[in-house]
Amino acid sequence: MSELLQFGLNKARVWRVLFLATMVGGCSGAAVVPVSDLTAARTTPSVRIVRGGDSLYTIAWESGLDYRDVALWNGLEPPYRLQVGQEIILGPIERKTSSVSVSAGVMEASSEPLVSEQTPVVVEPVEVRSEGSKVMESGNTDASSSVDGIWLWPATGNLVTRFDLEAGSNGIDISGIDGSPVRAAAKGKVVYAGTGLRGYGLLIIIKHDETFLSAYAHNRAVKIKEGDTVHRGQIIAEMGQSGAASTRLHFEIRRDGQPVDPLQYLPEL
Repeated sequence: MSELLQFGLNKARVWRVLFLATMVGGCSGAAVVPVSDLTAARTTPSVRIVRGGDSLYTIAWESGLDYRDVALWNGLEPPYRLQVGQEIILGPIERKTSSVSVSAGVMEASSEPLVSEQTPVVVEPVEVRSEGSKVMESGNTDASSSVDGIWLWPATGNLVTRFDLEAGSNGIDISGIDGSPVRAAAKGKVVYAGTGLRGYGLLIIIKHDETFLSAYAHNRAVKIKEGDTVHRGQIIAEMGQSGAASTRLHFEIRRDGQPVDPLQYLPEL
């Protein structure tokens, strides 16, 4: 009988210990969520191998990048000389931090924005011309004119293609007569003249300032060379069909490396 009583007492003690353990666990609060590893992960940007005929400007152009950024990422300084076989990094090496999980109330979100807003650039719109409309070259060749003034139409002919990024058109096309003059739309410095950019044929790129570049493609012949300073309205090439199915000038304007609609800058006729 005493053994039976002792067994009952031991069983009661076990149940009481289990009950107390359950109560303690229930009052201890939510479990602490571990903080994830904060070791920064490196992302590798794409790399472009320099080929014959390449320049910093053409590599940046085909990649849709600002040449100044490409120069910075690769430690290049003017005159940005490249060598065949050289590796050109097409993006910054970013460090991404993995997400952090914490218990509620441990971290407060900052009220300051992560990215500051930039003042938008206001561009005065012009009337959109329909395809096939006639464009005329301007006779104004004032050497003192700058990119801040009115741009000039670079050629005479019919406007056959308009700017449409969704359709893959980064500029406008002006059809014309083979050998007709192609003019600089604004004063600047010729930073490229050659055939190294696929799809553009014989191409000229002019740097107007630290913001604007313009391109003149499918030429039959060029009248300038790299390094030349040209004034607005100066004849720089002859219209042709190099890299195109018909005689035309493909004209682009890029602002900070990004294509913009030339019709927003060229004078209304």
